[in-house]
Amino acid sequence: MIAAPEEVLAAWRRSEIIVDAQAVSRAVDQTAVRISLALKDLNPLVLCVMHGGLPYCGRLLDRLPFPLELGYLHVVRYGQATAGGALEWIALPRHSLTGRQVLIVDDVLDQGDTLAKVCEWAATAGAAKVWSTVLCRKDVPGNRAVEVDFAALQCPDRYLIGCGMDYKGYWRNLPDIRAVPKDLEDGG
Repeated sequence: MIAAPEEVLAAWRRSEIIVDAQAVSRAVDQTAVRISLALKDLNPLVLCVMHGGLPYCGRLLDRLPFPLELGYLHVVRYGQATAGGALEWIALPRHSLTGRQVLIVDDVLDQGDTLAKVCEWAATAGAAKVWSTVLCRKDVPGNRAVEVDFAALQCPDRYLIGCGMDYKGYWRNLPDIRAVPKDLEDGG
């Protein structure tokens, strides 16, 4: 079901900026340096997790000054909902992962269920080592299914939009990171 235009506009209007666009850019710069130091000599395969990881991956790629291959995979848990469901695999990369250093790029790490499954899949597909990076690592209570190697930002445990994160399929294109009000998180 497609969200009503007034509903997605209300989510943006009522949202609160958590990280402004300049701070996002600085964080991506700093993370790119850390990734470069770790992977520059390893001929990595960078896999973008669609759709959320696309904006972060795009920003990151032009800051990585070393040879790499790029691919993607597409998995979803949210669809048009604001709460995660079962993981659905839509597309796998065409690259062989056998013996490769693989960097998984995604938008956000909360409980880590999706990233854990993706990393597990990459290891099973033969990756020599699986690395991961996210734009936002949320401050969530309890244990995560997986940790991330490179997190650009620490963010509060709120429903976030912008920089790849969406509200019912919208607002991935915002240059900053915003939190929507609690009543809209629940489908308001």
